[in-house]
Amino acid sequence: MAVLCIGEMLIDFIGAENGKIDKVSSFKKEAGGSVANVACVASKLGQKSYLLTSLGNDGFGDFLEDVLEKQGVDTKYVSRKNDTFTPLAFVALDDTGDRTFSFYFKGSSALKISKNDVKKVDFQDIDAIHFASIAIQEESKDSHLLLLKEAKERGILISFDVNLRFNLWDSNELYLETIKQFLPYVDVIKVADNELEFLTGTTDIKEALQKDFSHIKYVLYTKGENGSEVYSNNFVVETDVPKVKVIDTTGAGDAFAGSFLTKLLSVENITNINREDLKYLANFATNYATLTTTKNGAISSYVTEEEFNNIIAGIK
Repeated sequence: MAVLCIGEMLIDFIGAENGKIDKVSSFKKEAGGSVANVACVASKLGQKSYLLTSLGNDGFGDFLEDVLEKQGVDTKYVSRKNDTFTPLAFVALDDTGDRTFSFYFKGSSALKISKNDVKKVDFQDIDAIHFASIAIQEESKDSHLLLLKEAKERGILISFDVNLRFNLWDSNELYLETIKQFLPYVDVIKVADNELEFLTGTTDIKEALQKDFSHIKYVLYTKGENGSEVYSNNFVVETDVPKVKVIDTTGAGDAFAGSFLTKLLSVENITNINREDLKYLANFATNYATLTTTKNGAISSYVTEEEFNNIIAGIK
């Protein structure tokens, strides 16, 4: 049983002090990237995980591949390419831990995942595939589609994090049109409250459930400090966020998606989940994601289940 994540891995340069990017004097290098973060969460929680991505043949690529190996993520589907560069993101934090980004992404290795990279995948031990909206463009778009079509035919669970990054796309219209091409493949979707209107044209999650997400088995509607609403099988579970001192929200949404997906795979009947199981999954994902905000960075903030249980016991 394994999770395969496809998409970007990059370097997050996180501001050493709070403030706008142009005012920050120094940055700390951290491994990041939405789908890479999910692969690391799954591994931390004891789930076999792979990352299907492309990195440049550069020092940053060396660093990221080393991080994956240390995190226990299988790198057999990580390719290295000479004609490109490993993507970078500069991240500035405000006093609440919220972020602004400046990316070096266009033309990067994340957008050069090839169909040949996808054809190397052995689907026999893959139970779930996770992707996000950042890398479904350029060459990587067709590679994503190839993977998801094969997965859908095989009945593999497909998870999608909307994770909007408008400044990485040529136009909002193209971005929306592309995401909607992928939605028919999706079984699990994570969408934040500040993403819902762009994706569906409404701010009402219940309307979106009927109009846009009716075919999706699990809808994870996250609301930042206001918790989450998780929908499945006509059930809805609402969660509250534990009170913690927030330092950095980088990677928290990925922690929610990754921990929910990992725990979902352990449920006896994924296609007919009961309310109690859904409540457990939602609460675990909310608490796990919240704890990551108490540390700087994304991957470096993820904990094992034993560590998670000890921390939660201390909070309660």
